[in-house]
Amino acid sequence: MEQKISIRPSKMSDLGSLAVMLNSLVDEKAMIFVQKKVTASKISIHFENAIKDKKMAYLVLSIDKEIMGRAKITVQSGPERHIGELSIYVKKEARGKGLGERLLREIIDKAVKKFDLKIITLTVYARNKIARSLYKKIGFEKIGIFKKGISHYGAYEDVILMAKYID
Repeated sequence: MEQKISIRPSKMSDLGSLAVMLNSLVDEKAMIFVQKKVTASKISIHFENAIKDKKMAYLVLSIDKEIMGRAKITVQSGPERHIGELSIYVKKEARGKGLGERLLREIIDKAVKKFDLKIITLTVYARNKIARSLYKKIGFEKIGIFKKGISHYGAYEDVILMAKYID
């Protein structure tokens, strides 16, 4: 049986499923910036503010109606409003199938059109070679490195800042 894969804008009714997805990544100790379990009510505040501010593009990846990933680009303000910051999470079961790349390309396309962005930035764990390779494939370039820039479950790790310049 073929799986139904969709990438669509997120909605308030997704909050419970988004919390479940994030918590599965926390259990896995994935290389993400969330390291404590979340509840739907906790992420709803962030989500509601994003919707009100209209400074965020937010997409979810679902497989057979189960949320397996999410990507967002948050627009900076003031003189930096041409810059968006990318964040993406994909559950372990959905990795290695080209879905993360598809989600990335769609969120970038949506945010560039919606906000007329000229630069998209992201921060990635230096040891996350698979993600870094994907970002490079999509056109991101390494801008710098923060030595011991994040504490990952108590151990300090380097993070790399990358940027994609939009023509």
